[in-house]
Formats: sequence, C-alpha cells, structure tokens
Amino acid sequence: MHEVEPLCVLDFYVHESRQRTGCGKNLFEAMLEAELKKTFEVAIDRPSPKFLSFLRKHYNLQSHVKQANNFVVFDQFFTTCVGMGSSPNHTHLVTCSLH
Repeated sequence: MHEVEPLCVLDFYVHESRQRTGCGKNLFEAMLEAELKKTFEVAIDRPSPKFLSFLRKHYNLQSHVKQANNFVVFDQFFTTCVGMGSSPNHTHLVTCSLH
C-alpha cells in the first residue's frame, strides 16, 4: 500500500444566478493555477453529483476511484501525478490533512 497526501479540494457551490456563466470554472482554474496543479492531481472530498458532472464536462474526467475515506481521485492521478506507474486497481490510500 502507498500513502500519499495530495492537494485536497472541497466541493464548492456557485449561486444559481451565477451558474452557467463560467464563474465556477474561473474559480476552479484560479485555484489550480495558484497551486500549480492539474485537475487530476487533486483529491476531492465527497464530491456532489453536480461537481462530478462539472469535472466531466470541463476537464473530461470521468473514471474515478472512491477512497475509503470519502475522497475521490481520478484514474490519471495514479499514473501521472503519483508517478507510481500503477493502475488504480492497486492499493493506494489517499489522505489529506488540513494546513
């Protein structure tokens, strides 16, 4: 088992009056840019169905792995970000700590 601590993202909400205007994508892009990360390099804490749909629509992230601790990571995380060269079928524990 490998344990890693990636950048962790909480689900976020954009008010209905601002949805579908690019506001959510701009927020998410700004966070990624500030953290020097790609979308698949982060773990997401209990993403809502809407957030998963957002990631699928804007970043083509579809296949994800739910962790026992309620975090979700995408398949690319295991081969690209972690650099383990393994598939998501191997055992990995993604943990996140608050700083």
